[in-house]
Amino acid sequence: MRKTKVLLGATLFMAALGWAMLNVSGPAQYAMANQKEVAGSHWRHHDGHWSYWHDGDQRWYYTDGSNWFYNTAGNKTWSTYGFDKQFGRDGFVRGDYKTPAEGAKITMPNHSLYQPPQKK
Repeated sequence: MRKTKVLLGATLFMAALGWAMLNVSGPAQYAMANQKEVAGSHWRHHDGHWSYWHDGDQRWYYTDGSNWFYNTAGNKTWSTYGFDKQFGRDGFVRGDYKTPAEGAKITMPNHSLYQPPQKK
């Protein structure tokens, strides 16, 4: 009788675990939902960092808290941003921020950018 109870308990546990794995939203489902294309300017979390896509400039922007950087989609490297485009000109308080002087030692970001899946 004891073996039957243990076997029945193990079977119910496995069934509940299987049901939970199939029905509970997991990381794979979240990742697929997170890959939807977003129209217009928006923030995106990718590769452990938040970057801002400005639709008017067609650029990604990122700040490390000390400096601002930009990256054009498809480009592998970041560049320091001097507020030369539309982003940051209106409705943005820069405070005392100034673009780093030429030759200043800056650690450039090396994280990748989100690249939307290629449409077939």
